[in-house]
Amino acid sequence: MLHDARAADHCERLLEVPDDLECLAGHFPRFPVVPGVAQVGWVLDAAREILGTTPAVQSIEALKFKRLLRPADVVRLRVDVSRDRGAVDFRLTHDASIVASGRLRLAQPRVRACALIPIFDHGDTIGDVLLRLAPLGLSCIVVNDGSGRETTDALTRLAEQLPWVTVEHLSVNRGRGAALQHGYRVARARGFSHAVQLDADGQHDPADAPALLDAAERHPDALVLGAPRFDASAPRVRLYGRRLSQLIVWAYTGSRDIEDPLCGFRCFPLEPTVALLERGRLGNRMDFDPEIVVRLAWRGMPVVNVPVRVRYFAGGRSHFRMVRDNARIVRTYARLLGARVARGWGRGRRQSSSHDRGQA
Repeated sequence: MLHDARAADHCERLLEVPDDLECLAGHFPRFPVVPGVAQVGWVLDAAREILGTTPAVQSIEALKFKRLLRPADVVRLRVDVSRDRGAVDFRLTHDASIVASGRLRLAQPRVRACALIPIFDHGDTIGDVLLRLAPLGLSCIVVNDGSGRETTDALTRLAEQLPWVTVEHLSVNRGRGAALQHGYRVARARGFSHAVQLDADGQHDPADAPALLDAAERHPDALVLGAPRFDASAPRVRLYGRRLSQLIVWAYTGSRDIEDPLCGFRCFPLEPTVALLERGRLGNRMDFDPEIVVRLAWRGMPVVNVPVRVRYFAGGRSHFRMVRDNARIVRTYARLLGARVARGWGRGRRQSSSHDRGQA
């Protein structure tokens, strides 16, 4: 590849056909040409860079091959993805003449997911997280929650190096919850159906993300929650706090469906999540994680729990403040208790009114 330029809906590549291209071996003896299937493969590879996932082709329309493509030829590939992400138009040219063109109709997956990472001053770890996420082929939205210059500069460099990474910069630190809410809205606006969220400090292993995505594929309308599996590095006080939160959430939701309300390694269906955010204000900081889970469960969203690894590193930087953030979570649980009581009171009044009308 000699040159690559990409935007949100199109990609242009300048390619030179190498003499040792593997597919030339059988096409043809003493007169090698690039087969059409290889050219379509180039189109799919470029489309993957735009879509953030490998596209599944449903059909091919108006496919035309107008000239032979041979070793040492330099060609320009232009790929355009339709607004609804349902089709890919392409044109391959050599010296201003068309080599091939056509349209690929794409099968529409039930789940079109991106990765979502909120970050505040973790410039020393985000690079490794993104590199370990790269093999999954996901587009990634990183929300920079008012980080300092070091992290902001690191994110700018990474976005230049990794075309599948988009960085959203918030001018001031507004909190984890606010960064996630911003990320959900951006992801939904970009056409994603789901967002797999993970932390920027390396506590969550990106290798576990496929398990969350597999669960979302099987249950696209469900909230997929990471059920953390801790090793010996986990502080006991954090484990006790999680257990207490678990019991409170079980009481508020009337079920044990939510195995862990605090783990930030999750996969959200974006349409109902953003709809909930538009209905009212939720916590902007560490209290957001349990609140969004409870409120989505109250709206009838099914929950699927998937085991994930959570690691604590010696000398790692955590933005969880034991007193301040636990106080926020306690206030959130108190607010949710009030909402729970109001829901029960309102349901009781409706049932009583229906009973009275039935007797009348």
